[in-house]
Amino acid sequence: MALTFRQLRYFLVLSDELHFGQAAKRLHISQPPLSASLRQLEEDLGTRLLDRNSKHVTLTPAGEIFQRQARRLLEQLEDSRQQVKRAASSPSGLLKVGFTPAMIFRCLPRALDLLQEQQPGIDIKLIEKNSANQVEAVSEGQIDIGFIHSMPLPEGLDSLMIADEPFLCCLPAHHHMARRTRVSLNDLRNEPMVMFGRDLAPHYYDRILSLFRVASIEPRIYHEVSHWLTIVALVARGMGTALVPRSLAQAGISNVVFIPLDDARTQHQSHCIWSRDIDNPGRDLLIDCVRTSVKDSEDP
Repeated sequence: MALTFRQLRYFLVLSDELHFGQAAKRLHISQPPLSASLRQLEEDLGTRLLDRNSKHVTLTPAGEIFQRQARRLLEQLEDSRQQVKRAASSPSGLLKVGFTPAMIFRCLPRALDLLQEQQPGIDIKLIEKNSANQVEAVSEGQIDIGFIHSMPLPEGLDSLMIADEPFLCCLPAHHHMARRTRVSLNDLRNEPMVMFGRDLAPHYYDRILSLFRVASIEPRIYHEVSHWLTIVALVARGMGTALVPRSLAQAGISNVVFIPLDDARTQHQSHCIWSRDIDNPGRDLLIDCVRTSVKDSEDP
């Protein structure tokens, strides 16, 4: 037996109409091909599906069962056709995503999960770079999108803010101020500080220094490093104190505490960036996922 989808479609229309003339009209064919298709179908199945006479056409019990099965088969076929069509039209290829390690504690993981759920044909390659190097890589087309800490951007790059958070004071857990609920900048006047090197993050470096200098304090900078997580790790080892964005409290590093600042209102911003002059459907889909993730994180 070799059933065809055309036979199934013809039979379903006929079983709905129960009238050969009306069914043929709906199928845009003449009656003889419709009658021939039904005869062949009944021969293949070895049973009558319709009782017909000059006045009436009715489904036999076998015809009623076959009607349900045929409808289910055609629905499955249409679903398969739509899935194949979506797969053929979906963006695919490699999407190169730059990031700094601290972005793991913001919306980046959720946005990537959403993209993979919605567009499994897109392969993602994560490339760790500091913010300045990401700006250069996006500008030169070496990566498709970057996730950076706030800094001035050159012409040709667009951005979307993904976090706007306060700075907290990060202290070793055994520090004499570790049990406080608030800390002031003046409390840190004589504390050794761990910071980004100015050559790597001049925007951040100058912002932190300006906080202290507005309070007439010259911070004691002991160590300069290249990653936020390194800053927190050094504080955990008792090698200094630091001002860090609030999201770093989620890093799960032990032996540190994070305390709100009394007199520092400066916020730390993070952005995703991309080149406005380069078309990239996969990148644009990720940007949509980032927007969704940011909105979800802001909802109560």
